[in-house]
Amino acid sequence: MSPPGIAAISPDSPRLWVFTLEARPLPDSPDFVEAGGAFVTCYLRPAFTPDPMRRAVEFVREQGWEVIAVEDEPLQIERHDAPEAEHFDQALVDDEVYVFHQWPVDDASDQTRH
Repeated sequence: MSPPGIAAISPDSPRLWVFTLEARPLPDSPDFVEAGGAFVTCYLRPAFTPDPMRRAVEFVREQGWEVIAVEDEPLQIERHDAPEAEHFDQALVDDEVYVFHQWPVDDASDQTRH
């Protein structure tokens, strides 16, 4: 039995690596003109890659973006703890999902500017 306030983790419940990176578009990215930066929420199946952070940084780079910070460290979580359940479910199918929450260059204020 779990201590009060701590949910029991079912061994049968799927778990994913979930974490958030901060990124900015590179000059050759189609997003460079309009996007000032983005928080990228990453969902990866543990069996998909031994190093989720490395794979996520590689994926972000393939999209024409550069990772500049780690907002939230990778944690293995269950669906009910995921920021967005539909993205969690999609990662169970596709092995990985990346959600770019962009902000415009004009709106960057104290956020990342390129």
